[in-house]
Amino acid sequence: MGNHFTLKSLSFYGGAITFVVVLFSIVTAYGEASLKAAQKIDGRYLIPAQDLPGCLKSEQLILLVQQSGIYLTGALFAADTAETLEKRAAERPSLSGNWENQQLTLHGDASYLPKCQGEISIQGKINNQGTIAEQSLNGKLSLSAAPGDIPFSAKQEAAKPKQSQGH
Repeated sequence: MGNHFTLKSLSFYGGAITFVVVLFSIVTAYGEASLKAAQKIDGRYLIPAQDLPGCLKSEQLILLVQQSGIYLTGALFAADTAETLEKRAAERPSLSGNWENQQLTLHGDASYLPKCQGEISIQGKINNQGTIAEQSLNGKLSLSAAPGDIPFSAKQEAAKPKQSQGH
């Protein structure tokens, strides 16, 4: 059995290890400096009852937003149907969109608003007053069944603590 630790093989492996360490350091420094996670905006936003036109008839609405990075899904439904619809809306969201440059965009069908038919489009901006629990959403809502844009302001509801399930 010959000598496996020649100067040539030790220099090759030492150089390869050094190259990998330097490359890893460069990639790590770039990631820490340039790559930032999207702001967390998922949750329930309560749109207070106001003079909403057409099929909404001044109902208090809940906008449920689910987030995966910059990609959003959600549902818009009346607050009085929240108990029955929220779980189904979370599993089968009727709206999809994205979160870019501090702007939220969602669009889809009005399947969770039984009095409304057609398409919904929501555009807005999240205003953060300190903590995540104090976020508000200011924007406009467009319904294909109603002419024009409907301005709104919604406040994010505090997250409900999850109940532990005993066995």
